[in-house]
Amino acid sequence: MQGSGVGVLDKYMALQKHLAGVSKGLTALELARLTGMDRGTVHRLLKAMMHWRQVEAEHGVYRLGGGCLLPASAYLTRLPLRRIALPYTIDLQNVIADRPAIVSVALPVGDQIVLIERMWTAATPFNVVADLDDKFAIDSCTSGRAILATYPEAQARQTVGDERYERVRPRLLEVAQAGGYSFGHSEQRKGLSSMGYPIRRGQDAAVGALVIAGLEMDAVLQVSSSLARHLQRACGGIAEQLFG
Repeated sequence: MQGSGVGVLDKYMALQKHLAGVSKGLTALELARLTGMDRGTVHRLLKAMMHWRQVEAEHGVYRLGGGCLLPASAYLTRLPLRRIALPYTIDLQNVIADRPAIVSVALPVGDQIVLIERMWTAATPFNVVADLDDKFAIDSCTSGRAILATYPEAQARQTVGDERYERVRPRLLEVAQAGGYSFGHSEQRKGLSSMGYPIRRGQDAAVGALVIAGLEMDAVLQVSSSLARHLQRACGGIAEQLFG
């Protein structure tokens, strides 16, 4: 991604992005190699980030700190998509009823997808809920492909780069052929199938997606299923309230 022209801010954002991409944390040397900065610059930035609780350190390993929650929480609180989508996710959860499944609201952030809301049925095993990540590469998950397939090709290439776009292009064609539905099987967890649909105004690029992921649900996660129709109506209802 092209820098903003404000060097210190670009460097801070580069460190933050790499730290956000791993749960185990990174050393200053690893961050220097990943960003191309010298270690002295990395250490100075990390020291400042620790002062503002943007970063925590333990035994020379750096992770994002609790201070990152403040702007993230403020953003989510005012995000219309999350507020409007909430009753629709509850309704889908009720439709799924006693099946082990999770309903999520997905938001694109650059070349990543962040799940900003998740609801699960009582039949869903706790380890499935606890172990499932809430951030994925946009081209490697069901909701991401549902969104990416709505982008003009130039925008999609700019988002993920030419190499990743060429790899995911056949999957995007499948989404188009399925009328906008995206499917995944055992991508994030063995045995977990998923179906996603974009939230968009008309033919514009999607601003988000709803995704249903469940165990042993291949039979109902199909374009012809009643659950797929419920999912499509939910996304349409959200879009209508968002855009009028």
